[in-house]
Amino acid sequence: MAGPAEPPYTAVLRFTAPTVEMTPYLGWLAGRVTAGGGRVLRHRVRDLAEAFDVAPTVVNATGLAAGRLAADPAVHPVRGHLVLVANPGLTTSVRDEDDPAGITYVHPRRHDVVLGGTYQPGVWDTGPDPATATAIRRRCVALVPELADAPVLGERIGLRPARHGGPRVAVEPAGPAGGRLVHAYGHGGAGVTLSWGCAAEVARLALDG
Repeated sequence: MAGPAEPPYTAVLRFTAPTVEMTPYLGWLAGRVTAGGGRVLRHRVRDLAEAFDVAPTVVNATGLAAGRLAADPAVHPVRGHLVLVANPGLTTSVRDEDDPAGITYVHPRRHDVVLGGTYQPGVWDTGPDPATATAIRRRCVALVPELADAPVLGERIGLRPARHGGPRVAVEPAGPAGGRLVHAYGHGGAGVTLSWGCAAEVARLALDG
């Protein structure tokens, strides 16, 4: 629903959308795999051909490592910096995508609020940056004043696995060692948004033929 906004904004767009908290969500997904008879194994591979020692069909969802494993120079990191603060009772996410300093967003969760953020293509550094954290908090408090006294709980710095040209979801019928190889990587910061649709396509590619 679009509506008027107070200056300096010209419009406000409000909508209802599903959200997830990643730690419990990933645990739930892993539980579905094991409940369906699957196994979760942790093993480092130097080449995708090694994965065919375990199964005849392999899904390459290796994130940034896909640049090396799939010999894809389009894969690159996008550094993201977030600040976590205590939740003073917020239940609505707010975003300002026209902020010249970068996309500013406030995403409340059960026990904290995610404040962001940065989007730095090609930057591999995951070290903390106090000046960036201070700027993020300042922008978010200007957007949602209720956060002014919220205690800082921590920071998160990570690398989004992006790809020039967009995600790669495709099959190689004659993959390494003669197996069937399905690629699914390069989703950047939209992994959750795209996950169900891409998963359906990956399943189709993996099971067809």
